[in-house]
Amino acid sequence: MKEISCKLLVIGAGPGGYVCAIRAGQLGVDTVIVESGKPGGTCLNVGCIPSKALIHAAEEFERVSHMASGKSPLGISLTAPTLDLAKTIAWKDGIVSRLNSGVAGLLKKAGVKTVHGWASFRDGKT
Repeated sequence: MKEISCKLLVIGAGPGGYVCAIRAGQLGVDTVIVESGKPGGTCLNVGCIPSKALIHAAEEFERVSHMASGKSPLGISLTAPTLDLAKTIAWKDGIVSRLNSGVAGLLKKAGVKTVHGWASFRDGKT
């Protein structure tokens, strides 16, 4: 096990952890953040952001489907849309990846050391 010394150890790079670590780094505090996954937490990686991206794609699909129904008063007709789910998932993954990179970049810019792994408390002071 590698031992790292720092003034502030932040466990978890979710929205609370990475904001704390970035601010501490900006203030010159020697900071280490430990995260087992990608920075950003549940919301950015598997919750809010990816689900909203997929909801947006579904809404766009529905909008185009409605246009293809032939109900246009302008006489414009379209063929029914198809969905390439692999491309939609890749688009969603690209959004998440860019946001992950943004958080990682902010941590690096603030001088925060990032450790990929797990951390726990030994007792009330360590």
